[in-house]
Amino acid sequence: MKCIVLLSVIGMEISPKIRSRIDSVLSFQKIAVLGTSKNGEPYSCLIAFAITDDLKEMVFATMRQRLKYANIMANPRVTLIIDNRDVKASDFNDTTSITMVGTAWDVKGDGRTQYASLLLKRHPTLNALVNSPNCAIVRVEIDKIYIVSEFESVVKLRA
Repeated sequence: MKCIVLLSVIGMEISPKIRSRIDSVLSFQKIAVLGTSKNGEPYSCLIAFAITDDLKEMVFATMRQRLKYANIMANPRVTLIIDNRDVKASDFNDTTSITMVGTAWDVKGDGRTQYASLLLKRHPTLNALVNSPNCAIVRVEIDKIYIVSEFESVVKLRA
């Protein structure tokens, strides 16, 4: 079945079936592909992430001298892709991918501790990175989520 559905993440319940699919992918995969751009030049990289239970915020850590950080400071609009592929031929029909679109910024002050804790709960091995003085804790406020399954079935959740 091929369909496109538009739902609101804020103020609307996500159907249990869609939420189950999202939770399954997010529990399976701890790494996302982050897409940024600066001056029209796209860039993608892998990040370790954590996400809030309400799916409205994602957090990751990066050193401030990295290209992804410079890109975010120049253009805070980002995409994140998470999927559950196993790298098999059947993946075209069995894989679910989630693309999140949002706005990112370096969390400073009291909020930094809260978001760093969320990230470290999921990725305790990042402790040294997160506690480095040059490390940014980046919060992404998610405003759109696309869920693609069975290679062509698309659901769009929008704030």
